[in-house]
Amino acid sequence: MTSPRLLPVALVLSALIWIIATAGGRQIFIKEVLGDAFDSQAEHFLRGNVDVDGEAIRWEAMVVNGKARMYFGPFPALLRIPLNLIYPAGRGAWSRISGFLAGEIALFAFTGLISNAVRRSSLSVRTRNWLAAACLIGFVFGTPLLLLLGNLSIYNEAIIWALAWTLGALFFAIRSRNTEGHAQTVSLTAFSLCAAGALLSRVTFGAPLVLIAPMLAIHLPRENRWRQFAALFLPLGAGLGFYLLLSYARFGSFVGVSIDHYINPVHREFAHKYGMFSLQRVPYGLADYFGLRFPSLQWQAPFLKADRHFFAHPHLYSIPFSETYLSIPWGASWLLAGAILGVICLVRRNCADLFEHGAAVAFALQGLGILSFYTLSQRYSVDLYPFLIFCLLVFLRRGGVLLARIYHVIIGLVLVSITVNSLATVSWLVDSDQNVRPETRAIWTRFLGRSSPGATSESN
Repeated sequence: MTSPRLLPVALVLSALIWIIATAGGRQIFIKEVLGDAFDSQAEHFLRGNVDVDGEAIRWEAMVVNGKARMYFGPFPALLRIPLNLIYPAGRGAWSRISGFLAGEIALFAFTGLISNAVRRSSLSVRTRNWLAAACLIGFVFGTPLLLLLGNLSIYNEAIIWALAWTLGALFFAIRSRNTEGHAQTVSLTAFSLCAAGALLSRVTFGAPLVLIAPMLAIHLPRENRWRQFAALFLPLGAGLGFYLLLSYARFGSFVGVSIDHYINPVHREFAHKYGMFSLQRVPYGLADYFGLRFPSLQWQAPFLKADRHFFAHPHLYSIPFSETYLSIPWGASWLLAGAILGVICLVRRNCADLFEHGAAVAFALQGLGILSFYTLSQRYSVDLYPFLIFCLLVFLRRGGVLLARIYHVIIGLVLVSITVNSLATVSWLVDSDQNVRPETRAIWTRFLGRSSPGATSESN
């Protein structure tokens, strides 16, 4: 079947990603909040240790035996090594270049996923083009990707890389199931590399891919099976081994972060008493991330006011408010609708295969993990999106007659999500996000036609 023509749309969106990430192309080498911690980590890697300079990581430090460590995934730090060798003057200011590269990988991986899914539908060529293009635009402007690109502080840089590598891994996983021989080996290798990248960016994104890898191995052909196994497991195994060894070197534990060393007393003491993860939080997390609370209106642009909201459950969450300024039903209604229909396809008899069921469960476990976490934030909701995206892909492939009847509804929901999410995200970046650089906030303020406030000092 004919694939939709998405390259022109993807190229235009690439340019827009650059504009968003660099605040109109005027801020490329900018020191984002704690962004130089990745540069410091890279330098310590080259010296043969896992420390990080205390003045670089500051309030997010984990102090072990009197030395500062960081809990963020190491991939952005590993990326800094060649970047600083090529252009040493860029030290400490690579966050936006890094975020742009991650955004491009995420965009083109999603392009491939949507193209493959829609191509297998029964829609006409013209309808495929319209639906696929709408989904692509919705991915950039109707998901938290817009937030990650608009604020590439240390908190968001690791997440956008994790999302990008996850989508890349998913693309190559699906591709490997539709190819054979050398092409399949290449796809399995690419999946393994992307999965390792996701694991080293943010472990919550990499863990589902570790579970998906054996599902791919089950259906490998007997011919050249050992070569296929090597392609599938060697890069991922190396990434997993590096992650475990790094965790042990940092905190003396293979399981990851040890909250005992965190210098933030509020989070540390709360986690000691109630735990970082608890299934008791899941209903409250669902209510926060999937509730129908709408941002308040305001007269000045961008007309929606995004802010933190009171969410006091002292035995469940370490702080009495949530930073989820826009719930998924408003910010990504198109994706949520498609995901719900995808779940229906998954539970129907003979509508989905074993791999699709297994991958959906793996991504659902990732979502369950973030729903049980001890804080709530818009950026944390990104952990829910691999599951939503995968279920959308299932619906686009398996939706049949229903897809042909309601595709225009999905396109309409894309328009709603783009409008609401864009306005709310700009409001958050301008008025509420404490990690946006003053110079960047001033550019957004001028873009909205407001009077530009004086620059203020950097804060957390």
